[in-house]
Amino acid sequence: MAKFHNPLDKKNKKKSGNRKSSKSTKSSVKNSEPSVQKRATRTTKSYSSRESISAASTAGRKGVSAAVTAENKFRLGIGFLAIVVCFTLLIFRLAFWQVIKADDLNAKAAEMQKIDTELEPVRGNIYDRNKKVLAQTVTKYELYGYSLNLYKKKDLESSVKEKNLQNLAKLAGESRKEMKKKLSGKDNLVLLAKGLDQSQVNKAQKEWGDDIVVKTKVTRSYPNGTFASTLLGSVDSKNTGLNGLEYEYNEKLAGIKGRVVRTTDIYGNSLSVGSSKYYSPKNGDSLVTSIDEVIQHYVEDALAEGMEDTGAESITCIVMDPRTGDILAMASTPSYDPNNPYTPSGEEAKKFKALSTKEKSAYLSRMWTNPAVSGLYEPGSTFKLITSSSAIECGTTNDSSRYSCPGYINVDGTKLNCWSPVPHGTQNITEAVGNSCNPALAKVALDMGKYKFYKYIDIFGFTQKTRVDLPGEAEPIIKNKNTVGNVDLATMGYGHGIAISPIQLMTAINSLGNDGIMMQPKVVKQVIGPDGKVKKVIKNRRLRQTVSKSTADKMRAIMEYYVSDGGGDSAYLAGYRIGGKTGTANIAENAGYSEQTIASFIAMAPMDDPQVSILVMVTRPKKSRYGAANAGPIVKKILEKTLVYKGIERKYSKSEKNALAKAEISVPDVTGLNSSEAISKISAAGLKAKKMPEGTGDSFVVIDQYPKKSEKLAKGGTVYIYSE
Repeated sequence: MAKFHNPLDKKNKKKSGNRKSSKSTKSSVKNSEPSVQKRATRTTKSYSSRESISAASTAGRKGVSAAVTAENKFRLGIGFLAIVVCFTLLIFRLAFWQVIKADDLNAKAAEMQKIDTELEPVRGNIYDRNKKVLAQTVTKYELYGYSLNLYKKKDLESSVKEKNLQNLAKLAGESRKEMKKKLSGKDNLVLLAKGLDQSQVNKAQKEWGDDIVVKTKVTRSYPNGTFASTLLGSVDSKNTGLNGLEYEYNEKLAGIKGRVVRTTDIYGNSLSVGSSKYYSPKNGDSLVTSIDEVIQHYVEDALAEGMEDTGAESITCIVMDPRTGDILAMASTPSYDPNNPYTPSGEEAKKFKALSTKEKSAYLSRMWTNPAVSGLYEPGSTFKLITSSSAIECGTTNDSSRYSCPGYINVDGTKLNCWSPVPHGTQNITEAVGNSCNPALAKVALDMGKYKFYKYIDIFGFTQKTRVDLPGEAEPIIKNKNTVGNVDLATMGYGHGIAISPIQLMTAINSLGNDGIMMQPKVVKQVIGPDGKVKKVIKNRRLRQTVSKSTADKMRAIMEYYVSDGGGDSAYLAGYRIGGKTGTANIAENAGYSEQTIASFIAMAPMDDPQVSILVMVTRPKKSRYGAANAGPIVKKILEKTLVYKGIERKYSKSEKNALAKAEISVPDVTGLNSSEAISKISAAGLKAKKMPEGTGDSFVVIDQYPKKSEKLAKGGTVYIYSE
């Protein structure tokens, strides 16, 4: 019999499966082939059963629903209220940003579409006392070139390549090899030359046209190179002062930056609508210094010669006007070129290259330091001028006082030797200073006692800085008065056991040349605004009276005696009254003293009315230990040229005139002549000629000369001829 499949079976199976009725499922499996009638009856019963269940289910749900509604009515109300509150807050928040804060948001949006560009001011110039430029801001140019067109292009003729190499190398100040390396590299646009002026750029554009690109660069320039570098200082890549005057007066020199604020689109293009504001930069002030360019040249020439003559590690020099406190010149060797402040000059560059990064940093720090201001040293015998003037002023010594030198002095069981192997015997205060006798000056200090001695240490300014307008002034090192013993006091009397800076010593000794009046040392005389008008005049400042005029007069006589009849004859100048004092101090190191010395000489002239004072310090000389031998000749060279330059008349004694007539040549008059004619005339007289300022090349009319006509010079001496 054929099987008949009731379609309701599947439906019933699914529904019974859904209700999880295992009993129905089993019944269905057992009766796989029931009769139609039985199936129909079972089906009818199934429907009846489902209706009963459905009715019960419906009644149950109605009961549950009623229960839920009753139980959660309060909660639903709270939920609805929360939704209403949140929606209300959202509306208020939107209103706050779109209405109340609308202006602020618009402003911020506009700000995001603005470009703020800084405008650099022009840094002020630095001049010498005669308004000659020592430092200035100039426009220089950098030259870039397309290497493909200039050298690498295959169809470029070899003669053209070679010409380009030669001319570009000459323009850049480099070798042909270096230029070829630049042009042969992988980059097409390469930097070929820096620091070009307008005339060089014009020439380059004429020769290479579109094959080059010129970029403008505003830079700090020091036209005299290494000249006065430790005094002037230098600037970094951002035109900010690194050291020297550039650092000390950076705020005045730098000026104030300007701004341009532009409204732009998202691509940075200026918009026709919106605001643009321009705030012009304020250019920096300029400085007129007390430095005299001519005297500075004299100093630097003498120091260069001194380095060769002495084999010293370094030499430092200060030239001042004791009447005003003006620093006329200041220099140290070795120097550096502030146009390139991160690289030493000359032979030092090779040494520097071999150093480690840490060593290079330390080297640069030393190179930028001005030892005339920042260095500390034991002054040695130059300090005997302070000890003797203090004793004269307080009355513990006079012309009738006598000091015995058997070659040493015994202080509390300590033997302090004299520098001289030959005892000086009995001497007065003038002779003691003239002989630079250590035992005598030790006794002078002991006779004063520590309280009087320290009183004058303070009066002469050795317990504080001078406050000169230069950075990095060193703090003096003085032993505590309360703990100083007799041995300490004795050694301090002749310049040991005390550490001071050169500028401190100069400031103190200058008071002896100015009737006992100490003046504030200074470098800057005027501040000039960008409009060229004087904004500020730095007046000469009187600090204090160190000693009386009579004591100062006495000390000048002692200083003059030292040069004419004592140990300072290496600075003697015929026709001029020169006074001074030498010093030799062993360098302190490793908790003791080495055999290396600092040899110094402090002098002034003319002693009847001192207008120039000078200090020269020679560090670690190799040929001799003493100040007279090392520093004396340098002092003499600088003083002679400076006194003549300042127009101070020579007054020869009869004996001096006779000696000059035999040994020296009368200087010819060459003013008004062409430089070539002047040089020929000078050479014919048996003398040498030197153009000034240094570096003067082309022919010019001589407007001045040193020495003047009819002055006397030894055969082979130098006559300086000036173009300006």
